Amino acid sequence: MSTMRKQGSPGTCHLRARFQRWGLAPYALARAVMGSLALFACLISAALPALARPLDDVMQSKVLRVIVYDDFAPFSWTEESGTVKGIDADIGRAVAKELGVEANIIARIAGEEVDDDLRSNIWQGPRTGGPVGDVMLHVPMEREFIARNNLVGISNSYHHEKVAVAVHREMVDPALALKAFAKAKIAVQFSTAAHYYIMFADDEAYKNQVQPYRTMQSAVESFMSREAAGIIGPRSELEYLLGSKVGDVEILEPEYDTDIRMSWTIGTAVKQDSRDTGYAIGRALRTLENSGKLDEIFKSYGVTRVPPPTP
Repeated sequence: MSTMRKQGSPGTCHLRARFQRWGLAPYALARAVMGSLALFACLISAALPALARPLDDVMQSKVLRVIVYDDFAPFSWTEESGTVKGIDADIGRAVAKELGVEANIIARIAGEEVDDDLRSNIWQGPRTGGPVGDVMLHVPMEREFIARNNLVGISNSYHHEKVAVAVHREMVDPALALKAFAKAKIAVQFSTAAHYYIMFADDEAYKNQVQPYRTMQSAVESFMSREAAGIIGPRSELEYLLGSKVGDVEILEPEYDTDIRMSWTIGTAVKQDSRDTGYAIGRALRTLENSGKLDEIFKSYGVTRVPPPTP
């Protein structure tokens, strides 16, 4: 990733950005006013909350603010008691422990785009108020996505997800893979990558057999009641929702001839000027991986961790 660069104080940096955005920076008057305001900002900066959290600030506060998605089992969700549970929540706690600080796990609902989530949770803050995170988990590590979000540092891959197909062996022949669903029903969550794919794959050969459901939970329930011979979706979600019944079915990972993203790697995001926090988190994740703790966290939710492919 890009190298770390020295930053001015938060007040000065944001004043500079504001003038540039308004198009006033080239003018002498603007420069003079900016100098006065920057001096004022420096005088009051001690009274303002830090807008970025470099590692020194995190260690001094003894708290790591970890953003995870809400309503996103098995990776993260909020129980009625208010406790945030899930794979990502536990990873956040384990990372904080490695750093010698406490974890403040903050679960937030996903926005329309992941870009919006990074803005709200890492570099700008929620429009409805609330703290900015020191790190956000479950961030996709796509080259184009990383390039266009240059206000954050995205790295530290820790899991590779892939769309899989689970089948009842007694209802279809697993050796046929997707071709079995030219005549057999297959369940899927509505309006997902898996749904789009199975509707149009192989010249719409499976379209009439697709049974879409509003939630993955409903799709799995249909599958387990034998209303469908198969189900397609992210492997982690399938394994988690199938639970103790996962051994009763066969999970396949077919080759998908499509431009639709059917596998992806996830990692972490920190603010661009807090990359030292990201580096420390990366070291903690590697320690957790080498000790087997990372795999144990996934396994505790019935999910198989898949190491990210080597770049």
